[in-house]
Amino acid sequence: MLLVTFRGPPPHARPLSLDEVAAAIRTGQGENGDWTLTWGREATEPVMPGDMRPVPMLANALALRLGQPQGRLRLYMAGPPRFGGEGGGPMPPFPGMAAPGTGRPAASGTRMPETEMPFFPPMPDHFLAKGKARKGPMVPGSFLVAWQGTDGAWRSFGGKQIGSLRWYAITLSLMMLIFAALLAPAIFIARRITGPIHRLAEGVAAGGVERADPLPVEGPPEVQRLGLAFNRMRTMLVGHVAERTSMLVAIAHDLRTPMTRLSFRLEHLPDAERVKAQADVEEMRGMVTALLDFVRGGPEPAPPVRMDLLALVETLVDDLSAAQMDVTLIEGERAVVLGDAAALRRCIGNIVENAVRYGGRARLFLAIRGNRAILSVEDDGPGISEEQIERLCEPFYRGEQSRNRATGGVGLGLSIARAIAERHGGVLAFANRTEGGLRVTLSFPLAR
Repeated sequence: MLLVTFRGPPPHARPLSLDEVAAAIRTGQGENGDWTLTWGREATEPVMPGDMRPVPMLANALALRLGQPQGRLRLYMAGPPRFGGEGGGPMPPFPGMAAPGTGRPAASGTRMPETEMPFFPPMPDHFLAKGKARKGPMVPGSFLVAWQGTDGAWRSFGGKQIGSLRWYAITLSLMMLIFAALLAPAIFIARRITGPIHRLAEGVAAGGVERADPLPVEGPPEVQRLGLAFNRMRTMLVGHVAERTSMLVAIAHDLRTPMTRLSFRLEHLPDAERVKAQADVEEMRGMVTALLDFVRGGPEPAPPVRMDLLALVETLVDDLSAAQMDVTLIEGERAVVLGDAAALRRCIGNIVENAVRYGGRARLFLAIRGNRAILSVEDDGPGISEEQIERLCEPFYRGEQSRNRATGGVGLGLSIARAIAERHGGVLAFANRTEGGLRVTLSFPLAR
């Protein structure tokens, strides 16, 4: 539409009537926003512009309005129809009009060059009467009027159409109105389409595939089919996870029974051997417990409550320091979060113990950024590769591959920590420090 407005043919200005042209010639002044009007005086007859053609009928009608004899006034106009293209063409028959140089009526198809058509015969009085001329004769394009005065000098009056800024303003205004009228329905339709998709994505991100309750199905038919397909897929995944959990719980339960019997039988061994054997049994029991916690997504969660995360971290640091671990809280801001205190303590404890185990010591920083509480745990270890960072939270993966009992663990501590963090709307991230060592960042949304 803009291309048509600015690159298309310009709009035509309002044509001038012969009465307006005559009035401007008589008074020597005239105003029209779509025309540029000029007056002139020359000693000789003005030369007809190359882009104009004589219009004798209108010239005679204008002469009548000005009181000039017909034949002494010239009227040239831009772009009248040309018969037969350049240089003239077949002239249709006009009753009562003589063919040039013959005195006989012109026959149909006679070529009449423009040079032989200076004027039409004088118009009948009933056609040139002022009352009717005001209604009919108009000057639709650029024109030039020339006439010879009583002093012998030639005077001229011309008009040239100019671009209509008003037309452009009206066109652009209409375009803006159309755009505004279409914008609201377009936004409404777009929201009708994207709204259900957005809510579906939020539901998936909020609950993951572990949620048993189906997501609401709404919106266009295509989006509804997507929601139904996702609900079916999630139902299948929940069923598979439940089967796996039940199987592992049963295996762990069956393992605990023989381990308990084994612990009773170890009481009859000599002290030195009994201590070593009991350590092995406790290690096995810890592995089974860790496996069960991971399969169940951590300990059974308690109802969430508002808590001071700084107080929880300070208590944890004191307890670990009492257990001869090098743990220090460097900076801390009071941050109130919503969650399960026992689960959050285990989540942070797993991260801190991992830092002490592999990095020698742990330094903690708690700050508030925006609407989230950010807990950073730094160690002085050698750091790990980018490939290992991506796998740190995988079940049974350990950055230290020796599986040395001195370092302990079965590779589930960080997996459990991430599961607990995600259950609380948190994010767990890892990065190597430029000074050396690893930085673990844990963020939670602040309670409202």
